[in-house]
Amino acid sequence: MIFKNKKGAALLQVLLVTVILAGMATMLLRASLSRTTAARKTRRTVSAQMLVNSCMAQVNNMWAAKSPEMFARDMSQCIMYCKDASTGTCSQVEKTHKCNISLNGQTYTVTAAFDSSGTDAVINSDNKCKLTYTIESNVDVM
Repeated sequence: MIFKNKKGAALLQVLLVTVILAGMATMLLRASLSRTTAARKTRRTVSAQMLVNSCMAQVNNMWAAKSPEMFARDMSQCIMYCKDASTGTCSQVEKTHKCNISLNGQTYTVTAAFDSSGTDAVINSDNKCKLTYTIESNVDVM
């Protein structure tokens, strides 16, 4: 193809180079943003795991302070603790525990709770309790 108009050929070349440069810039921007997004997601996951581990330590500390009889009673019923603090049958059951964790000047609330699905939160016939941890949703995790 022979161009008789040199201005038209130059304009076509400028447009073509502009489209190629715009495509390359878009690919670089997308690669940069995907790395930043992945790093942010990883940081949030690690921060959430740290908060859950902190609450898990508080729950384990609470359970370690119980007598073996009270611990066996609570675990057989999948309850966190008994409000009436009796050693016999528990009449005031508590299945959740809220952990308030202060970090970098902000307080995060993590709730440890026995799963309420199924019969008395017992999974299968293994007599195991399923404990779940939930971070308060209206707070941004670090």
